[in-house]
Order: sequence, then structure tokens, then C-alpha cells
Amino acid sequence: MKIGLTSEAFRSYVPLISNEVNEFVKRAPVFQGQRGELHVPTAMAEITIYTASRSLQGREVREKFDGTFASLYHDLDMGFSAINFALHWAPLPHNRARDIAQRKMTGLYMDIIKARRAGGERTEYDMIWNLMDSTYKDGTPVPDMEVAHMMIALLMAGQHSSSATISWIMLRLATRPEIVEELYEEQKRVLGSDLPALTYEDLSRLPLNQATIRETLRLHAPIHSIMRAVKSPMPIPGTQYVVPEGHVLIAAPGVTSQAEQYFPNPLEWDPHRWIDSKGVSMGDIQEEQEDYGYGLISKGAHSPYLPFGAGRHRCIGEQFAYVQLGTITAEMVRRFKWRLPEGSKGLVGTDYTSLFSRPLSKGADIVWEKREKA
Repeated sequence: MKIGLTSEAFRSYVPLISNEVNEFVKRAPVFQGQRGELHVPTAMAEITIYTASRSLQGREVREKFDGTFASLYHDLDMGFSAINFALHWAPLPHNRARDIAQRKMTGLYMDIIKARRAGGERTEYDMIWNLMDSTYKDGTPVPDMEVAHMMIALLMAGQHSSSATISWIMLRLATRPEIVEELYEEQKRVLGSDLPALTYEDLSRLPLNQATIRETLRLHAPIHSIMRAVKSPMPIPGTQYVVPEGHVLIAAPGVTSQAEQYFPNPLEWDPHRWIDSKGVSMGDIQEEQEDYGYGLISKGAHSPYLPFGAGRHRCIGEQFAYVQLGTITAEMVRRFKWRLPEGSKGLVGTDYTSLFSRPLSKGADIVWEKREKA
């Protein structure tokens, strides 16, 4: 999969993600008119699945989300229930629906692959083409059935975390409307007042946009725990204890990311903490970097900021997540101003006791208004 997560791929993804956001805003009933209210998790879940499917998996897959894929995806998603960690085979209604959906989605992906092979010519750069052309280490081509199954896994892998994170970004910005305006002014200042179409290179030129994502991930990390196997006896500094080989250690990213010693006023959401006095993005805590096959990244082993894990098993989709979240945030800022509704008491924190990121209410989370140019 790493072949589709390179800088070359990201350059082609940004325009596709931008277009999906713009098309969603044009056609979604919740964005009709000059101003209105929005239930954030519902809208962001749609935007993230459209942008991810279009960029990573191609036009055919994206088009199916306007028809057959949406209901099948829902049935697959419902298979992620607590009981299935122990009894995934249990003959429950939601498991039957899950298994039927899995077989149907496999068939649909197989049809796409078959049609592409019959056509012969590569028309776009996406994961399906990459895997269709891939082989295992012994030279064996990856079977089409396995490509289809990997596409289902890819579709499911980042959806919950991306959807939850962009929702938190929107909600956090609603508590600080002045930062929404700062983000808008940053784009006009850096990219030009006419706001040309976003490019991959533009994202790295928008430090506050990047900082907004980092700060939101700091307070609302999608994962609550990371487990690593101890491969050799591990002494605990300052103690007489040694963790034996074969034991498993667990780390909680939400603990160190909210520690006063690393982040002053840790419970305050402040994107500016990631920008130095010259207005330059500080990025991650500076430490040793390594390329595990999909670009140079911080190893994270000594960092208090761990929303994507650390080391060799750090999330392979980290760089795509920043591209996707950065593009969606920038496009929303270009088109809207937004704030919390009158009488709102603010936000509650991330609830890690819930298996899913469930909407907190059925009503409106933010009040939006279109910009004049939008």
C-alpha cells in the first residue's frame, strides 16, 4: 500500500479532495442558502469517505458511494461491535449483514479490477492500480481477490479516525471564530487574495492550518492506547525493575500529550503553540527520523505527541491523514465562517470509554455563514 502514499501520489490527491469538498458543499441540503446550522459528525463522515475513496481508490469506487456502496459500507461498519472482539462468528443479525456486505463489496471491487484489466490503460494514479501491478517477494502477482480485500481494509482503516478528527477540528474552530478568520487571512496572504486552487505544496506553506490539525490531534488522539511487545529485557530507568522479554507494554498517547512538562496549559486548545516567533511551523518534536518505505517521518519513540503511534508500526496512513485533513480544513475555511450556536456551553472532551465516536447530539453543533466569494 505504501506505493500509493508517496509525495507523487499526494500531489494528485489534493485537487481530487478539494473537488469532492466543493461538490459536497454545492449539493448537500445542509449547505443550501447563505447561512444555516450543521450537525458536524454526520457531514464530516460523508466528506471523509468521499475524499478518501476518490483519491485513494479511484473514480469508479467514489461513484458507487452515491449508490450501492453506502449501504454496504454501513453494514460492514456495524460489524465493529464490542462482542465481536470475542465472538466475531456469532450468528447475530448484524454479523450476517456484515458478511453479506463483505461478499458483495468484494464482488464490486472484482468487477472494477476486471474492467480495468480489460481496458488495459492506466487512467489514474490510485491504490487499485498500484496493487494490480504489484507482486509478492517471490514474484507472484497479487491475486485480484486479495486486492479487493485490501481495498475493503483500506476503506475501513482510516475512516473513523479521519472523520472524528475533522469533526473535532470543526468543533474546536467553532469555539474560536477568530482563528477561522486567521486561517482565511493566512491563505490570502500566502497563496494570493484570489485564492487559487490548492496544491500539495501549498499545504506546507500554511503553518497555522497545519498547527490547527496538530493541536486538535494532541487533545483528541483517535487512538487511546498503543501496545508493543518487549523483544529483549527492558530495564525501567530509576528503578530495580526489568520487564521480561515477551511481555506487552501499553502506552496512552492522551497522557503525554496533555502533560504540563511538555505542553504548557495542556488542556487549552491553542494552535499557535506549534508556531514559532517567526510564524514558522515547528512541526513535531525534533528527534531521529527514519523512512520505513513511505517517506521520512519522525520515529516518535521519544516524543510526547503520538496520535499515529511510533516506530516501525507507526500508522502507515499518517501522511495521507495530514493531506486529507489539511485540504478539507483549508477548503472549508475558504467558503465559510462558523461558530457555536447561541447558548452553547462549549465542548465536552473525547470519550474513550465508547467503542465508537458517536454524535453527541441530534441537533446542530455549529452555525455557519457563507463567505461572499463562496
